[in-house]
Amino acid sequence: MINSVDFVSSTRIEAMPGDTALAVISITDPGSSDTRISPAFGPVLRMKFDDLDADSLASGSTGRVFAHGDAERVVSFLDAVDRDAGLQGVIVHCEMGRSRSGAIAWYALSYGGEMAKERRIDGFNSLVLETLEAVRGQRLPRPAGMLVSAGFKLCPR
Repeated sequence: MINSVDFVSSTRIEAMPGDTALAVISITDPGSSDTRISPAFGPVLRMKFDDLDADSLASGSTGRVFAHGDAERVVSFLDAVDRDAGLQGVIVHCEMGRSRSGAIAWYALSYGGEMAKERRIDGFNSLVLETLEAVRGQRLPRPAGMLVSAGFKLCPR
């Protein structure tokens, strides 16, 4: 069940001791090593894609874009976490812990959980969020400011 959602950097998740009640979505750049995640965490979904959004693509940036198939994997993973009574939440990480992970964490809030800690949300990757929304055919409200406070709840789906 997704009661709490958080997003952090690779460095921060590597320093965490783990918690079997928390699932992890691990995002790394293509060609880079996987982040070291404690085996004490619950299930882990590993993904590799670049931090590209519509603006960076329009300016000529290239790389591995978060695609519809990636969004389907994330949604299936979150659905499974939400159905599992032994799980209490999800932590998403990417290199810096802001744009890619922030977008997926924002989407994960639509499962009815709350933000575990206050986090900056102003730089989330809109392409990632829009691709996730397309899988469900559901548009979510956007953050209203730079910060999302601990305990914040998005309207459940």
